Amino acid sequence: MTYDDLPSHRHRTHLILGITPGGKTFRPGDWAERLAGVITLFVKEKRPGRNLASTWLAVPFVDDGVKCLTVSDELAEICPEAFEFVMRFAADNGLPVEEGARMLRAG
Repeated sequence: MTYDDLPSHRHRTHLILGITPGGKTFRPGDWAERLAGVITLFVKEKRPGRNLASTWLAVPFVDDGVKCLTVSDELAEICPEAFEFVMRFAADNGLPVEEGARMLRAG
């Protein structure tokens, strides 16, 4: 068995792309960082002691000039309200969400 085979280290993700339905860059430019911060606040309120939650539950990054946010399915288990909030944010703003990518986390 390898590290990759351990179920506790496998999480499905939702990739939110910062592109509007019209193909333009979603604004404000720091939307992904703001959402990651909101997720951290939700998790801290519901699960004190999870101070580093955002390091694996929501990860902002830029891919080919497009701001993105990956959200782990683990967030739905730890704090369903935060998961609903971020998915609703994406839907309300017409941001595309790609589901099913796998991400690993240490620990």
